Amino acid sequence: MDLLNTDQPILEPLKLPELSSLSLHSKEDQLTCLFCQERFDNDKDLLLQHLLLSHNFVIADVHLIADFPQYISYWTRKFQTKPVTAYCTTMRAKVNEKSDNSTKEAETREFSLLSDIVPEDKELRRKLQIDRLENVLKIHESENNNENFCRTCLFCKHSFDRHPDLFDHMAFDHNFSVGQPANLVYVNKFLDLLQDKLNRLVCFFCEKTFKTREVLKEHMRKKGHKKLNPQNKEYDEFYLVNYLEFGKNWEDLSKETVEEEDLSGFEIEKDDNVEWSDWRDNVGRMVCLFCQANYSENKDLFEHMSAIHGFHFQKVKEELKLDFYQQVKMINYIRRCVHLNTCLGCGTSFPDREKMLEHLSWSDHYRPPPKEWNQPQFFFPTYENDNLLHCLDEGEEEEEESAENLPVVVPESVDTDLSQSILQDYNVRKSLMKKPVQ
Repeated sequence: MDLLNTDQPILEPLKLPELSSLSLHSKEDQLTCLFCQERFDNDKDLLLQHLLLSHNFVIADVHLIADFPQYISYWTRKFQTKPVTAYCTTMRAKVNEKSDNSTKEAETREFSLLSDIVPEDKELRRKLQIDRLENVLKIHESENNNENFCRTCLFCKHSFDRHPDLFDHMAFDHNFSVGQPANLVYVNKFLDLLQDKLNRLVCFFCEKTFKTREVLKEHMRKKGHKKLNPQNKEYDEFYLVNYLEFGKNWEDLSKETVEEEDLSGFEIEKDDNVEWSDWRDNVGRMVCLFCQANYSENKDLFEHMSAIHGFHFQKVKEELKLDFYQQVKMINYIRRCVHLNTCLGCGTSFPDREKMLEHLSWSDHYRPPPKEWNQPQFFFPTYENDNLLHCLDEGEEEEEESAENLPVVVPESVDTDLSQSILQDYNVRKSLMKKPVQ
């Protein structure tokens, strides 16, 4: 018996139901105490205060918990099967209680501390962070594919059916930029917040309230406040970067940028004398010619190859007096040999790189013969993204030498006596004069 009904063929592509409404937060409307039945209307602070005063219970680093209701729900179930002491650390602290404008003598009390020192708690926090990130990415994708988007500009009456177009319009036509539209999430909520501030005549940057829209507009123009305040945490939830790493926002991630990498590419000394030699372009990390080790400075890479592989790049360069283009050809040749598991010196092929490197180490065939690599074909890189080729230098001596070899141009002598010049003839001068256009 055929279970499939073939009488009604499928004439159009099918789609699974789209995630029309995704929520970052737990579906629970109320927070319940871990130890009693008292409920709180999604008020995290009240719950924490209740746990401290009524149950001597403290949760560490609450701001690092991605989904607080789920976190509370998990530990509520855990504490029903095992005592608090199985997961918490006990600590003692003196507490001052105030009543009727008088302070009682400090009382030493014991508190139970739940923190990510416990591996299970740490894993739970990590899992909640990953779930939140996945959820936010789904929302971000659904917003980018939203065909029903329709919003009006905050500053004029133009309407848009795509939020990137709307934010680009406000950035270029109204000088109001919130960053790259591709990095935003919860776009409608974000726009609602901004629109509400404008309706209440509140400045985006300094949060001051003004009497009329014209006064607000003039204030933002004069003070340069037609932008968001990066220190205002209210806007953090609308940027993807704040969901990427566990317990870190955009400020924490920006602080991790290597201090030696200046944004402009220049290293400015104290005397502020900036020369072209101070220019340091960010071309990425450079990979060793023989292994996967990589470095951000060519000096460190050359030291690695010398110490680990016995290949002294600078020594070879100096002995053979290689210019920039010869260095490029030699590197491309070595890259090709290593890729093909072929010896640089004798051309012997090996089944894998490990045996080829072993052969190089005992045969000392690290120096390829110039007749092999000094060919035009090796002007072209073996790997398109070989950053080492961008970080080679010719050396000061070679630059001075090339400067000394420049041809000397001697100016021609000019006869200053114009008495015999053809221009002394009036008819000649008249013929050279520009005739008026008819």
